[in-house]
Amino acid sequence: MKTYSRFAILIISMLCVCCSIPKDLTPDAHPNAKAYTSVINTVNMGNSAAANIVDSVKAGSEVVKLRLDVTASAPVQHVYIVYATDNGTFQPMPVPTTTNEYGTFIGGNANTYSLKVPKLTSFVLDIFVSVRNTNTALNDVYKIWVTDTLGSFTMPDYNRKLGTATVNLMYKTASLPATYTAATFFMGSQSSRNYGSLLSTGAQIASMDSVAYTMSPGSADVRLVTLTSGKKDNNSIGLWLYSPADVALANPAVSGQTNFVLPTTDPSKTTKFGAYTGTVLFDEVKTAELIALPAPTEKSIEVAQGGTYIFETQEGKKGLIKINSTAVANSIGGTGSSTGQNINASVKILN
Repeated sequence: MKTYSRFAILIISMLCVCCSIPKDLTPDAHPNAKAYTSVINTVNMGNSAAANIVDSVKAGSEVVKLRLDVTASAPVQHVYIVYATDNGTFQPMPVPTTTNEYGTFIGGNANTYSLKVPKLTSFVLDIFVSVRNTNTALNDVYKIWVTDTLGSFTMPDYNRKLGTATVNLMYKTASLPATYTAATFFMGSQSSRNYGSLLSTGAQIASMDSVAYTMSPGSADVRLVTLTSGKKDNNSIGLWLYSPADVALANPAVSGQTNFVLPTTDPSKTTKFGAYTGTVLFDEVKTAELIALPAPTEKSIEVAQGGTYIFETQEGKKGLIKINSTAVANSIGGTGSSTGQNINASVKILN
């Protein structure tokens, strides 16, 4: 009886092991492709050399693998990946569904997520990315973060559990290891109906409205406001860039206005500003000029059409904002809210 019992236990154990291994594993179409491994865990959060890779890709390669080695303290559910080529604008990177020994990772799209994780606390996952074989290619940059519930491409702090990890693949050995992102966007003042008043630069560069800001204060790096003599005034045409965490400096408001209110949950971020006095025109500024920018010191700055301004985020990322144009906005109405302002601006920020 003991012999049979042990044999039965062995069979059951083998069945359990077999059941735990997913069937129909996605085959590795490029087994010899170079792998760039990002170790993202609760210790480094994706902000260490173990997660942030700078390397050169060899000409003639077809693909490379971005290998994610993830360890979390609790189950995670989504992986977000954005990519940019040649210092351009970051775009969401959809990834096809894949199955490996950890389970099936369901592919997402440009509106939701890149991959849905089967509620794991640790996994290793290979993602294939194309290599561009052209003489003009400079770099491909990928930013990767992981959330425990549904997150957002334009709000990188929203429900983020781990990250952001950065993989910078350089095509030219003489390229600087740092890269930058360039984008053009619209923002509105606090009285504008047209556009959000806050700017997120951590992943996709996009304006955020008050609802998005309340959901993820840590995703906002810049606030656009109308002020009179540095005090909040919804009826002013004086445009200022402001640190999201430091709008209390604009309070108390002028007569008839209400104070700016900071979220009571996650803290907002502090950004510093300064006037750009460099001799290189904004359109010609590249990595070297951004690295050499002086550290700004002010928590707000008044801006004007045609002006260019330095900013530095709380994470220490320096960049430039150029105000391309300003215009009167569709106002939200109400007391002192008849002169909303919009801007069209361009930004270049180090990754």
